[in-house]
Amino acid sequence: MPRFLILVLLLFFAAGCSKTSETTVKPLLVLKTGTFTVNGSEVPVGGKLSFGITATGGSAPLTNLVIRRQLQDDTITELDKGFYITEGGLDIIFNAVKSAREREVWSFTVMNANRDTVSRTLEVLLGEGSAYGEILHFPEINLGMQHHQQLPQYLDLHTGTSYTAAEVAGHEAEIDLVAFVYYTSGVMSPTLCCPAYSGSSSVTGHYPAIGDWTVRNATTFDYYTSDNQLISPETFEAAINDSLLVNTYKPGNVSGLCKFAYSGRVVPFRTEDGKYGLINIKHADEVSDGTISLQIKIQQ
Repeated sequence: MPRFLILVLLLFFAAGCSKTSETTVKPLLVLKTGTFTVNGSEVPVGGKLSFGITATGGSAPLTNLVIRRQLQDDTITELDKGFYITEGGLDIIFNAVKSAREREVWSFTVMNANRDTVSRTLEVLLGEGSAYGEILHFPEINLGMQHHQQLPQYLDLHTGTSYTAAEVAGHEAEIDLVAFVYYTSGVMSPTLCCPAYSGSSSVTGHYPAIGDWTVRNATTFDYYTSDNQLISPETFEAAINDSLLVNTYKPGNVSGLCKFAYSGRVVPFRTEDGKYGLINIKHADEVSDGTISLQIKIQQ
């Protein structure tokens, strides 16, 4: 046998012996049952939907979760959340409210760092009656902007309780909102923001202490409705149950930061635990040592 052929065979054999076979494991996604909404559930309009979601990344860290609600003529992205989970996996509860549509198809998709994905779907049907619920109303909450020295600056939307920088220790996990003023798009902008927001105007740039919190809640604000003034203060005042709160929040136009929060605007929001609400901005200063006065309605 020619020496060249022998050499080629030896190299091929060596490569075959040294190669290790790697098994790619896709992510695993499970939707919990028990007390959670399951496939085929019948829920009245305004009724609570609750999905328990657990997932692991398989061969790579988990990087993304997308939740969509498909209606007959529309698909709504309810959540598109990025992260980087290397150990322990994902274990969350996502709450929503049943629409008036006869049939909704919910899809849940996770992706890992290798861009491997896995999805699960379930169907929710419209039940009889109506389950719109009661609301809490906080008629006036006064907060200081980032350089204000007297008023509280940290707000729990669920209870209407506000805390100063000296008082907030031990209550970090309850905080849903802070306010600040900054220069953007050529104007000074009163701004609502949640502790978890990490965009170009990150909350920690104005409240550095939040960067050390172990829990940073992710409230989302419907900035499109606010910017276009689609809800008037008079409509806000007329809300007596959570129907308006739920139906005015549009998840396709939301962010953890709401700029241009000027006096007279109404901002729909959703807290991290799935409570819908409205903020009526009664007054907002446009200086960093000023104040902002809010009126809030939120689901009980």
